[in-house]
Amino acid sequence: MFTTFSELLFLTPLSATLIRSTLAIVMAHSAWKHTATSTRLSLAFAIVEAATAVLLFVGAIAQPAALAAAFVLTTILLFSQIRTLPRSTILLALAMSLSVLVTGAGAIAFDLPL
Repeated sequence: MFTTFSELLFLTPLSATLIRSTLAIVMAHSAWKHTATSTRLSLAFAIVEAATAVLLFVGAIAQPAALAAAFVLTTILLFSQIRTLPRSTILLALAMSLSVLVTGAGAIAFDLPL
């Protein structure tokens, strides 16, 4: 495959790390916004999102955490009463979680490859 900037290919493992950490920030922000409401459903989502954000940021069991993030984001996307972020942000975060699920945790992670 032809690449224009072939000297940058050594940074490829860091792209998954960047996607994973960005997804963790989005999940933490969504958890923070869910704690502002006092319903039990929102607080339950906040706990799951916060746990997922921590696992993704650290890089521990990143692929199961990305799968959990995909389930949470899909649920939030389907039910508008628990949506705290714009739909476009949720769709982008869903794409990032599927990317982490397929590509793995990246270069800087405590995840063991299978």
